[in-house]
Amino acid sequence: MTSDPDAPDAAAVYLDWDERVDNKADYDSVSAVVKVLTAKGVQEFSDIEIPYPRGSGSVFAGDFRVVAIEGRTIEPDGRVIPFSGKPFDKEVVKAGGLRVMEKVFTMPDVQIGSILQYRFQLTFSDIYVAPWFQLQRSVFVHHAHYVYVPAWHAAYTPILPPGAKVRLTSAGYDLAVTNVPALPSEDYMPSLGSISYQLDFFFTEYSSEKQFWQKEGESWSKGVNRFADPSGAIKAAVAQVVSLGDSDEQKLEKIYAAVMALDNTDYSREHTEQETRAEHEKVKTAADIWSDKRGNGNEIALLFLAMVRAAGLKAYAVATTDRSNWLMNANILDWSQLTDDVVIVNLNGKDMYLDPLERYCQFGKLAWEHTQMLGIRQSESGTEEVMLPPGDYRDNETFRKADLTLGADGTVQGQIRVIMKGEEALRWRQDALRQDADKAQKDFEKAMQSRVPDSVHVKMDGFDALTDPTANLVATLDVSGAMGTAAGKRLIVPAAFFEADVKPPFAAETRQNPIDMRYPYAEQDEVTVTLGPGLSVESLPQGKAIPMAKGGEYKSAYSQAGGSYTAVRLLALGNTIFTQKDYPMLRGFFQGAAAQDQEQLVLRRNK
Repeated sequence: MTSDPDAPDAAAVYLDWDERVDNKADYDSVSAVVKVLTAKGVQEFSDIEIPYPRGSGSVFAGDFRVVAIEGRTIEPDGRVIPFSGKPFDKEVVKAGGLRVMEKVFTMPDVQIGSILQYRFQLTFSDIYVAPWFQLQRSVFVHHAHYVYVPAWHAAYTPILPPGAKVRLTSAGYDLAVTNVPALPSEDYMPSLGSISYQLDFFFTEYSSEKQFWQKEGESWSKGVNRFADPSGAIKAAVAQVVSLGDSDEQKLEKIYAAVMALDNTDYSREHTEQETRAEHEKVKTAADIWSDKRGNGNEIALLFLAMVRAAGLKAYAVATTDRSNWLMNANILDWSQLTDDVVIVNLNGKDMYLDPLERYCQFGKLAWEHTQMLGIRQSESGTEEVMLPPGDYRDNETFRKADLTLGADGTVQGQIRVIMKGEEALRWRQDALRQDADKAQKDFEKAMQSRVPDSVHVKMDGFDALTDPTANLVATLDVSGAMGTAAGKRLIVPAAFFEADVKPPFAAETRQNPIDMRYPYAEQDEVTVTLGPGLSVESLPQGKAIPMAKGGEYKSAYSQAGGSYTAVRLLALGNTIFTQKDYPMLRGFFQGAAAQDQEQLVLRRNK
């Protein structure tokens, strides 16, 4: 069997998934059977990865261990090969006090047509785990069975396939599902974790959803205020940062710059487990973060809140989530959905949103992951829901300028300058923090190389203002190689230099899911090519303007002067969230822009 009629083109399928969480015996046991159908399935399921939390000071404060790992591979000819290797640990997420690890083990001799059987237990102590059963997986599931044995009464939020029902038995909660489709996989999808098929259990003392969010919000707000107390130490710190004659906005900018200069441990070096444990054994306040000159992103955000309050300004915390990972679902009564803290400051009667938890985020702006998100904010009357504002394409501009010289034989040389403001600048600055500046430069060079014509080579000179979020980030690259295709006395050159090797998005004719373009942006390209002896312009493409009904615009224009020509291109996208019904419009816009980008210039070689 190398295909499954219930899941055409699937790389593999789960024949069975059986999971039981027992709060009385402190374990989560999983047993799975996988049928491998293609080479991609071999690659995906040769290594089995079991995530588990590690660390203290979070909702996962207990001791978690992965034990009792067993497995075997049944080959297509019936041979059975038992797993006899040794699992290893790999860190996959580190944020604040939470580390998510994976226990990884390799199944033996996986082939197309193999059946994989494996099982394990996740044990835990000092904590009651209310499970979050994710019913949809990366591949189709023929049959799955879930059991939860709670220590006391639990409530749950079901998002189930049609016909599936949760049963309450003498053993606990019981759910069986069949023929569960794989999680969809399309470019530019919103995070589907909060809306996919799942069964979420939780412990609650509240009688309604409204009461839950109100009471949990009040508890969170009290904790924020305790941490962000504008104590004497904080007031002294503010006095070091601001001056007596500063306006409120100047105070705010100076405080923001001061906390941005601290060591944000979400991006800095790894700490040992002993260091992390020692940090979280201490009950910290904003004053401790200032004294230590380091903290995780949320701690730095709340330090900023404390200092702004100490400076006499009205400021409020907002609990929200990272849009790239999760969309808040108010029906799921679990405060741990809200992982990130941003800050609202009321300045001159208007609310300004700031994102000090994101290292190098521009003053007065939110990182895209925190835009257009539902959150819970502090207010004068308590807490309330808030929708965080969208980004603005004018805040996220990239200007690419190339000055090139082209010879009659097609050789090209010159320089590229890329000027970035907003999200692109933030992306590369944070990339340099997570790795190092040299690796970020190599990655940027590789990204630019993937855009220009095949025979053109780019070499990175370096970044300017890599650590200064108040300035535009500038990258400079040298250009060499060859450009154009010789056709008799003509040289055919791509008109859009920076789009010559770029594949347009949305190649598929149909779409199943909404579209999330992450953030609004504007790209502007200006390419000036000075023609060497023996070259002249024979024909230039016609410029074109392509509007999009929901906030998009494309323009191209070409001109010549003396012995050179210039190509100018603009692509701007003002909106980011689109429905499935919007897909034909969005696809048509990008396809039209791509078609124009593939136009060619014709140069005459005069010999």
